[in-house]
Amino acid sequence: MGLDIQQILTQALGFLVLLGLLKVFFWKPILALLDQRKEKIASDLRNIEDTKQELAALKAEYEARMNTIEEASREKIRQAILDGQRMSEEIKAKAQSDAQALLEQARSEIKYELSKAKIELKDRIVELVVGGLENVVEEKLTDREDIKIVESFLERIDKI
Repeated sequence: MGLDIQQILTQALGFLVLLGLLKVFFWKPILALLDQRKEKIASDLRNIEDTKQELAALKAEYEARMNTIEEASREKIRQAILDGQRMSEEIKAKAQSDAQALLEQARSEIKYELSKAKIELKDRIVELVVGGLENVVEEKLTDREDIKIVESFLERIDKI
C-alpha cells in the first residue's frame, strides 16, 4: 500500500476546509440555537421559582387571613355567649323583680282585705251584740249609746 502524501494532504486540507465551513455555517447557528434554548430554560426556571415564591407568599397571606377570620369568629362567638348570659341574667332579675312586685301587691291586697274583713266583722259583731243586748235588756238604748258600749267592748277584746 502506498501512501501518497499529496492525497493525504489533499484530504487533510479538504477536511480542514469542511471543518471551517461547518464551523461558520452550521456550528455557530447550532451553538446560538443551543444558547437560546439554554436561556429559555433558565428563564422558565426563574419564572417557576418566582411563581413558587409568589404562591408561598399567597399561602402565608391566606393562612394569616384564615387565622384572623377564625380568631374574629371565636371572638364573635364568645361575645354572643357573653351577651346571652347577660340577657339571661337581666331576664332572671326582671322576673324576680316582677315576682317581688306581685308578691308585695298580693300582700297589700291581703292586708286591705283583712282590714276590710275586720271592719265588717266588727260591724257584724256590733249588730249581734246590740241585738243580743236588746234581747237581754229588753229595752232599746239610743244608737249612739249602743255603738259606744260595743266599741268599748271591742277595744277590750282587741287589748286581750
